[in-house]
Amino acid sequence: MFLTRARQIVGLDIGSHSIKMVVLRPARGDLPFELVHFGLADLPEDAIVDGSIVEPAAVAQTISELLEQHKVRTRFVATSISGNAVIVRRVSMPRGDPEQLRQSLPYEAEEYIPFDVNDVDLDFAILDEAAEGDSMDVVLVAAKRDRIDEYVDVIEQAKRTATIMDVDAFAIQNAFEFCYPERQFEDVAILNVGASVINLAVLEGGRPVFWRDIAVGVRQYVVALQRQFMLDPFDAEEVLRRVSRGDNSEADAGLAGWSAEGEEGAGLRDAATDPRVLEVIGQVSESIIGEIRKTFDFYQAQAMRDHFDAVFLAGGGAHVKDLATRLEEQMGWPVERFDAMRRIAIPKSGFDPEYVWENAPQSAVALGLALRGVMEA
Repeated sequence: MFLTRARQIVGLDIGSHSIKMVVLRPARGDLPFELVHFGLADLPEDAIVDGSIVEPAAVAQTISELLEQHKVRTRFVATSISGNAVIVRRVSMPRGDPEQLRQSLPYEAEEYIPFDVNDVDLDFAILDEAAEGDSMDVVLVAAKRDRIDEYVDVIEQAKRTATIMDVDAFAIQNAFEFCYPERQFEDVAILNVGASVINLAVLEGGRPVFWRDIAVGVRQYVVALQRQFMLDPFDAEEVLRRVSRGDNSEADAGLAGWSAEGEEGAGLRDAATDPRVLEVIGQVSESIIGEIRKTFDFYQAQAMRDHFDAVFLAGGGAHVKDLATRLEEQMGWPVERFDAMRRIAIPKSGFDPEYVWENAPQSAVALGLALRGVMEA
């Protein structure tokens, strides 16, 4: 939504649970770019709630520590927002040149957004510039100014400069177009399953047509495990992680009391295969898929389409046990894990390839943001 060109930009995905960071530079080999910095850092509990930064000092400190840990010198940052503070609409407007549209945008936007136009920043992209006729398809974006200011402020508190403010759904679309050039003419949906929001982007034959944020995410699993087994948030996340990875390592004594009352305590080794845990996770997956289905039903009612060549699953939800399998079975479309590093060269020194690959799905938004710098410089 605003851009100062820079040769190298920190792609910083500030989520409700963690911050993901990617920095790129042009590569000399067969791949177009190589990884300069890559990292993730967990945020304190409830530092960001419903997309709003509740604890700005804690978020700024986490950003600072992450960048200092990885010795990131670049000052320029690209970040993004999503959720109820952002409205994205594909609309039809009278044909005109971009400058005319920008001048009339506040008046045209009033019809499509539920916010006071004086309280938002507006931007747009023309989808069919080469087409003829009296009207044109336009992507209209409205973001609450106070939400933008929150994210810019914490970046400034971390002694960096916010040069790009994007939308999560656009960032994952950007990452997909870069990572999967051979799939550009397919009908695909990209689901970025974060902690509290799922970002959806739909492309028809490579043409972006639909974006939506769904207010559910991985946190639903954590809350359900907390309630069912009387766990604190950290232990509930650890159980989910172990189950999703099939980790049957030595039991953790700190979780010895997670079993139901009256039963002998079981450790993490048992939690990874316990049918009660699998049942809870399965129930949450069904609920999340139900919300995803509602959004797809809405899209299909407008687009008159009932098929996708593939659905790409990104975010922390890409790791959740059986979520991809259940989604594929119920929706009837192939579901693939989003590999955000498939066209990025990873230097042999300074990186753990297994760590990067394991966290590639979570880094899709950060990659899309980092690409804005190297591709537009």
